[in-house]
Amino acid sequence: MPTIIRIVGLVLKKYKRRLAMGYISMIGAALVALAVPYILGNSVNRVLDSGERDVEALWLLAFALLLAGASRGIFAFGQTYFAESTSQKVAYDIRNNFYNKLQHLSFAFHDKQNTGDLMSRATADVEGVRMFVNMGAVRFGFVVAMIAGIAVAMFLTDVTLALVSLAFVPLLGWRAVDTSRGLRRKWMEVQRLTGEMVTTMQENLSGMRVVKAFSAENYEQAKFEGRAERVREATYEAQRIWARNYSVMNFFFLGALAAILYVGGNQVIDGRVVTGTGQVIYTGLTPGDLTAFLFYMGLLTMPVRMMGWMVNSFSRAVSSGQRLFQILDWESPVYEKPDATELGRVKGAVEFRNVSLSYDGDAHALQDINVSITPGEVVALVGRPGSGKTTFAHLLPRFYDPTGGEITIDGVDIREATLESLRRNVGIVQQDVFIHTATIAENIAYGKGDASDEDIREVASIAQLHEFIAGLPDQYETIVGERGGGLSGGQKQRLSIARTILMNPPILILDDSTSSVDAHTEHLVQEGLEEVMSGRTTIVVTNRLSAIRNADVILVFRDGSIVQRGTHEELLAKGGEYTSLYESQLKPMEEAALQEVRLAGDMEVSD
Repeated sequence: MPTIIRIVGLVLKKYKRRLAMGYISMIGAALVALAVPYILGNSVNRVLDSGERDVEALWLLAFALLLAGASRGIFAFGQTYFAESTSQKVAYDIRNNFYNKLQHLSFAFHDKQNTGDLMSRATADVEGVRMFVNMGAVRFGFVVAMIAGIAVAMFLTDVTLALVSLAFVPLLGWRAVDTSRGLRRKWMEVQRLTGEMVTTMQENLSGMRVVKAFSAENYEQAKFEGRAERVREATYEAQRIWARNYSVMNFFFLGALAAILYVGGNQVIDGRVVTGTGQVIYTGLTPGDLTAFLFYMGLLTMPVRMMGWMVNSFSRAVSSGQRLFQILDWESPVYEKPDATELGRVKGAVEFRNVSLSYDGDAHALQDINVSITPGEVVALVGRPGSGKTTFAHLLPRFYDPTGGEITIDGVDIREATLESLRRNVGIVQQDVFIHTATIAENIAYGKGDASDEDIREVASIAQLHEFIAGLPDQYETIVGERGGGLSGGQKQRLSIARTILMNPPILILDDSTSSVDAHTEHLVQEGLEEVMSGRTTIVVTNRLSAIRNADVILVFRDGSIVQRGTHEELLAKGGEYTSLYESQLKPMEEAALQEVRLAGDMEVSD
């Protein structure tokens, strides 16, 4: 019930007037529907059983029925319109809030989530809530009004028949509650399995090149079919539970109808009296009353059937709402304080004071980090994979927050600044580059929509990308496919460099930004970056010796701690971890890179 109450609260918070109009339409439709059996029953008594040909009464009957039909159509339209529009607006709000929440959750959240499952929540689960708002929040009132109105009309007509007719209602209520419990569990399973299926599809499409490279099409197909089969079976079971409940409810209804015919028919026969003149009179239940009862039972068919749909939508809404609210209520460890200050353009003095970070509250990814970086200084981070160097760089733009210590920029704790102003001052070129399905110019200008064509071309030239773009048929208006399809790894990385340079941040983080380019291109990109890095505080995460040699200071990471610091020459003289890295990784890579540069130069000379 807390989930349902919360969903209803969302409706009442913004759409009270629309919901009220829906209920007004619903009450009008119910009243008109209840008037029809009364008109018909009264007409049977007045016309059909009178033995007289009363044409005027028949015309009045026909007109009354036409008027009731037209009125009911108008009210039913209003009820459907307001129910559907309200449900669509609520779904729109929830989906936007869900998407907005995902945008503001930290890396720690997204590191543990499956994209396919989040997509399933934004689509299938939102639709489950929308169906409940439509069928439950508005139409539930119609069902209650119809059942209550029919019950009152039946008791006013004949108490005995009313008791016979409504005797099955408690059974329906018990059945609805019992079915709702089973359906809620089953729909939760369906939603979870749907998320797994969508995740499988998303991963397969994203990694299609890997699938084809390893000829794993049949394996992936079998895996997806298995996931789809589990969704099918769970959905089938949920629908089977609902269908069984629907059939039982119809059986109860038809049983009540049979009881009415038997009991009411006997009452009509027992109360039928023929006078001496041959006129037939009824001392108890009249044929018109029995006719009205039968029509009331006919009206009761609709709310009874809708109860089955509502039980289904109620159960699905509970499971869907729980999955949605789980994300909407998620507390991100990285959040912006209400009184956060707006950072102007900073000078670039960065300081880490006793900084530690633990992802799971147990093992430390970083421990007791103390680093002071002056404005314009170039700092290189080196270490074996998993040593903590990338984590260190990701703390500065607050992709994560440290679990201990503090980080300041120009003396200001970064947790006291707004996230937007902080990240405007800290530009990062990540190793894993994401390219949007848009033009090359739009991808470069991402985050700086007011960039001119000249600015875009300038940063593309610095990133050694302009020559490639100029050779394309549509040049900067060329649309790249999903995740940068059509661009090589090196081209995507150079585009990311251009995108970051365009922001003109005073602090620059290069997270292995030249790992996907050949040595010759790296040499050209490095020349452009040296110009850009001039006067900026730059943190370089790299295994390239060419970038390390030019650093003002090198920080050597091991197991989440800084074990050495100094220049290239100083660290080589000291020996230890850096010397080991140099001999095993840096030096061989540098020699291979120099050989590539020589070969590229020889080819240019021969050309």
